[in-house]
Amino acid sequence: MKSSHLTLKIFCLIVLNDLIDTVAQVLMKKGLVHTGIDSVNLSNVVEFAVKNASSPFLWLGIFVFALNFFVWIVILYKVDLSIAMPVGSFCYIFVPVCAMLFLHESISPVRWAGIVCIILGIHFVSQSKKSTEPERMSNG
Repeated sequence: MKSSHLTLKIFCLIVLNDLIDTVAQVLMKKGLVHTGIDSVNLSNVVEFAVKNASSPFLWLGIFVFALNFFVWIVILYKVDLSIAMPVGSFCYIFVPVCAMLFLHESISPVRWAGIVCIILGIHFVSQSKKSTEPERMSNG
């Protein structure tokens, strides 16, 4: 039976989903960077596609995304989408941290401030309660 509220088990499943999504994103980025193509335009789009088609990191990222799809289906079955999506925003935290660690990207203070705002938003959404009492219609 479907539960519409956020339990610890569902929360952990959503965090796992975000971790899997982060791994897939990092793998795909790593695969795309290794092609050696600096920019993509109409003149080299075929070369770009061919080089990426042979990237094991890219294919592994696609496979991980496919696994993540099935985890997401379970989450959506268990909890309302209006809860799952905002709480599932942990990838906005995980991706920059992993990009710094594994892709050696630089994250500016302004971007960190944005990430803090996202964390606050996740907190507010996870604390919200679903209205259980239907609106009363006036018989005026």
